[in-house]
Amino acid sequence: MPKLRVALAQTSPVSAKLGSIPDQPFENIDTNLRDIAARVAEAKANGADVVVIPEYGAQGICDGRQFLAFPAEHIYTFLCKVALKNSICLVGTVVVGKPHAKITGLMPRRSPFHHLLEEDAQVPTFEQKEWAEWMKVYVQTEETAPTLVNEAFFIDDKGEMAGTYAKRNLWHPERKYLTSGWDMSHPSDAQALSNQGVDLIFVPTFWTARDSYPQLLQFEHEPDYERNMVTSICFARACETEAIWIMCNAGGEGEFMGGSGVWQSLRGRVGGFSASDVGIAYVDVNTDDLRTARALYKIREDFVAWSGMERHPK
Repeated sequence: MPKLRVALAQTSPVSAKLGSIPDQPFENIDTNLRDIAARVAEAKANGADVVVIPEYGAQGICDGRQFLAFPAEHIYTFLCKVALKNSICLVGTVVVGKPHAKITGLMPRRSPFHHLLEEDAQVPTFEQKEWAEWMKVYVQTEETAPTLVNEAFFIDDKGEMAGTYAKRNLWHPERKYLTSGWDMSHPSDAQALSNQGVDLIFVPTFWTARDSYPQLLQFEHEPDYERNMVTSICFARACETEAIWIMCNAGGEGEFMGGSGVWQSLRGRVGGFSASDVGIAYVDVNTDDLRTARALYKIREDFVAWSGMERHPK
């Protein structure tokens, strides 16, 4: 399918409050998943082939709230059902992680999110109460602290998990609670995908307007430094990889920066958001356009020659 309509769902993920675990521990996830489901349905109605949501789109920030990773498999199940219901592909991230094996065996098996696909469901549901009671008993101990991994996913239009990618280069505030980062800033990670011959690179992102603070304040800088930095990186990666680079960032008020967009060689920034507005931007791309750029710049071809790699047929 050379022609593709991409829906950039620039949502504003809700994070749980810090502190003790609330009586409804996954209330913020409920809110985020409802929003995602609504955005996916809207995108389908507007002819989109794939919807991209920001990093942390389902769970919000997990720092100090590691318990939000416990129902990760149920979040995945919900998202797969949403993709299947709308016959559309879905890209985003889920933070996964489980507590100590002894505790994991006692975790509730039922999904606390199944009611989100039902009309007039009474909340809190039995499953929500079950999870809340389990967490009151077990999630106050040190051994429940999970090792977390930030996973990007691609769910196809049949509701099947086509693949996942574990984030490797962590932004330094994430390193205290996440393992295996901000891969967008590392050319080698994009190059690894280019080496596989990909045409599209999806980049769910959570990059705020203050990510370079407080160090940025030490220097005289342009007013829109952070957004310009992200835009520059995105266009550079699109050119380096000779692929279509699709980045979806979190939007909203405060420190949310937005700026989601699509970039490719010979076109530059194809479309997206110029600011932090919450909503959906539709961008039409054609992977056949990449042939001209690859014939002109020969970046992939040169890399193969320099590295001694076997040339990919594309």
